[in-house]
Amino acid sequence: MKTAPTFASASEAMELAHAALGYLASADATAMAADTQAQCLRALEQAHAMYTAARTSVLAAFTAGQGYCADADYSPRAWLINRTRITKLGAAVAYTAWVRRAAAHPEVAAVLAAGEMSESFARTICQWTDKLPQESREDADEILLGAAGTGMGLRDLAGLAGEIYARSLPGNPDKDQEEAFGDRSVKLETTFGGAGVLHGDLSPECAAVVGTVLDALAAPAGSEDTRTQAQRFHDGLQEAMRRLCFCIMMNAWTAHRQTGRKPSSGRACTPA
Repeated sequence: MKTAPTFASASEAMELAHAALGYLASADATAMAADTQAQCLRALEQAHAMYTAARTSVLAAFTAGQGYCADADYSPRAWLINRTRITKLGAAVAYTAWVRRAAAHPEVAAVLAAGEMSESFARTICQWTDKLPQESREDADEILLGAAGTGMGLRDLAGLAGEIYARSLPGNPDKDQEEAFGDRSVKLETTFGGAGVLHGDLSPECAAVVGTVLDALAAPAGSEDTRTQAQRFHDGLQEAMRRLCFCIMMNAWTAHRQTGRKPSSGRACTPA
């Protein structure tokens, strides 16, 4: 692990970070060699993880000291919205999510601060172990962090998290699993022009199934496929839903032929 540089003050450290990011933002990335571009992307992801840890630490201290009161704001979230000009969703992520996570998962926060794991991986591990009984979370964090440190991918980590969860269940596993994942959810919000925003909190088992389906349907379509991975996952989800709609229609048609019953009322499922 590299030794952190010494600064005279937090302001000096922020000025240097600002200057470094400003340089990279204004640099001609097209003139960089592919190796340099890859190095930048890896370093920026590491920096983003460390930024998240730093922001969380400062915000937690700011909250504990009620620093927001000096600007006549009634809460840290209100201060973030009014003084840093971020949205309510951004304030919620910055405050209620990571401040809580860092307090509940100190080992994850330490790995994040060291830049040894991406913010998204760290967040996912916290979401998984939050489902466990309080007394099991620290050990689960340690196991999953160790596995991730050896290079284990997210799908395998999801399977490991599911196994840890299953072993933590006392008594009736089915009943306890239903209670533990009571906050599981998927929300689809329709925006302008019929576009949508999809949010979800998936159990490890559900995440594994969804990941398998998306991987199967989101593979690049040859060397000329210029879609990003996120775009391919979007198109894979659409294809999965299209195929499911077709199966629902076929089942309804078969049931109608066999029983003479009309398909149940409701919104028609028509493949695009």
